[in-house]
Order: sequence, then C-alpha cells, then structure tokens
Amino acid sequence: MNPMIKAIKAAQRAAGIDQVCHVKNVKQISGGLTNSCTGLTKNQQKALLRRYRVLAEMPKQLRLIYSLWGQLARAGKVKQDSKQACETFCEKYCNGQRLHEAESHWSAIIEILKQWLHRGGPNHA
Repeated sequence: MNPMIKAIKAAQRAAGIDQVCHVKNVKQISGGLTNSCTGLTKNQQKALLRRYRVLAEMPKQLRLIYSLWGQLARAGKVKQDSKQACETFCEKYCNGQRLHEAESHWSAIIEILKQWLHRGGPNHA
C-alpha cells in the first residue's frame, strides 16, 4: 500500500472517522470525481491527510459536535454541512465565544444537537 494512503488511513482511525464520513470527505476533496483516496491526486491526498490530522488533534467533544452537525445536514435539518456553519450556529449558545474557546458549553451544545437530530422532519438552521 502507498505510504500516503497508509498515513491517511492511520489519521482517519486516529480522528475516529467512519467509512461513510471518509467517503464524503474524499468526494468533497475531489469535487465529486472519486470516492476512494486512491483516486485522489497527490495534492488532494495531502489535503485529506491535513484535514484528518487536524481532526485527530481536536478534543473528542469538539469532534462530536462537528459530527452531529454533519448528521443533521445529511438528515436535511441544516442547509450547510460546513465547519463554519456549525460554528456560527454554536456561537449563539456560547455567548458569542468561538466554539473552540467555549469548552464549558460543549456538553450543552452536544445535547442540543442530539435532541435536534432526533426530532422529526427537516428544520433548516
């Protein structure tokens, strides 16, 4: 196996990214051209590896918040599945603080997102 692919897979495991999310990341990086990291260009592979390494270094609760936001997007409950959209939403519950600086609010935000996810029907933020 290619050393870059091995590094991507190791970073994927370290960040706790499941295969469904991995495929989504690959599609996003490739502009929808492939669903496999072996189909990415070298620069795209490097970008994917950087993304996974950043996520792996992120606190577990923060990763969960972004994961829940992605689940909300896939369920049609938020319009944009992006880190920025998630952070903008969460700032409302963090007294205007940036999400990564508002650790004391993370547990409450996780509960809000979980409850929202379990409510029926689309409800765009």
